[in-house]
Amino acid sequence: MKQFRITATCFDGSGASIPVTWYGNAVSSSDAKLQMTHEAQRNGWSVGAIICVQQRKISKSIEVVA
Repeated sequence: MKQFRITATCFDGSGASIPVTWYGNAVSSSDAKLQMTHEAQRNGWSVGAIICVQQRKISKSIEVVA
């Protein structure tokens, strides 16, 4: 799993432009884009353009007991 941040331009029902930054976990960048698109559609928006996709690998924390 990786953490993603996607910057996009969406449009609301009246056609107004909305700058959107989506944060979430996904297996790949295409999966992250799909999740972001579905969330935008659930909000009643359409995706105009995906501007940037950034990813970061989730690091597992290790507890050291001394």
